[in-house]
Amino acid sequence: MKKARILKNVSSKIPVTRFLDYKAYLEAVYQAMKTEMDSYSYMQFAEDLGFARSNVMYLIIKGQRPLTTKTGRKIAEALELKAGERKYFDDLVAYFDSDLAPEREVHLQNMVKQKTRTISDSDELMAQLEYFTEWYHVAIYEFSFTPHFTDDPQELAAALIPRIRLDQAKKSLALLQKLGLLALDPGTRKLKPTQARVATGHEIMSMALVRYHQKILELAKQALMTISVEEREISATSMAIAPERMPKIKKEIRNFRKKIMDLAAQDPEPERVYQLSLQLFPMTRKQRTEPT
Repeated sequence: MKKARILKNVSSKIPVTRFLDYKAYLEAVYQAMKTEMDSYSYMQFAEDLGFARSNVMYLIIKGQRPLTTKTGRKIAEALELKAGERKYFDDLVAYFDSDLAPEREVHLQNMVKQKTRTISDSDELMAQLEYFTEWYHVAIYEFSFTPHFTDDPQELAAALIPRIRLDQAKKSLALLQKLGLLALDPGTRKLKPTQARVATGHEIMSMALVRYHQKILELAKQALMTISVEEREISATSMAIAPERMPKIKKEIRNFRKKIMDLAAQDPEPERVYQLSLQLFPMTRKQRTEPT
C-alpha cells in the first residue's frame, strides 16, 4: 500500500498534459519513482501498474512494444489520473495506437482542447493557438504579401490549393486581424499585411505545431499527385547516420532553410505562396540496451 501511495503522489506532480508522447510521460513517472525508491525497477513499475512482474513497461517505454488503448486505460486507473488528465492520456495513447489519419486527427483535436484548459484564459494565446492549428491561416498571411492577394472571402477561398470553404476564409481573415497580422489600409480600405509575428514560445504551441506539421505533410502527399513536376520539387534520400552526426546535420538543414528564406525575401512582388518542407527522420530503431 505504501508504494501505491508513493506512485499516486508522484504521478500527481507530473501533469500528463505536458507530454506529446506517452512513452516520455511513463518514463518521467518511472524516473521519479526511482528517485523516491533507490531499488525501484521496471519490473516493480509494471507490477505497481497492475501487470505481471516483467519487463513489459521497459519494452513499452523504449518503444519496443506498443501501448494499446485498453492497456493505457489500465495504466491511467493505476496512476489514479483525474478526469481531465485521464481523458488526455486516453487520447494520447489512442493517437499513437491508430493508423487512420481521420482518427488520429480527432484524438489530436481532443488533446489540444484538453491542453488549453490547463493554461490561463488568454484571448491572445488562444488566437495564437488557432493560427497554427489550420494550415490555411499561415498560407493566407503569406499570400497577403503578393500583389494578387484579395480580402474578398469567396475569391480568397478559391485562390488556395486545395480550395477552402467560404466560412473558413472569413474566419481566417478575422483571426489574422485579431492577431495583428492583417490591418485595414486607411487609403485603399483593403486589408494589408503587417510585420507582426506569432509567438511560439508557450508550451501549448508544441501541440498546435504538431497538428500544423501533420496537415502540411498531408498537403505534400496531395501535391505529389496533383501538382505538375515543373511546379514542385519533392525528393527523398535514405542514408546511414551515426547519432553524434545528427546535431551537425540538423544545423545544416536550418542554415539551408534560412538561405532559402533570405532568397525569397529578395522578391519585391512575390507571385505565389509555396510551402517548403524538409523531412529527416529515423527509419530503423535504436539498438537495444539492457533494462536497469
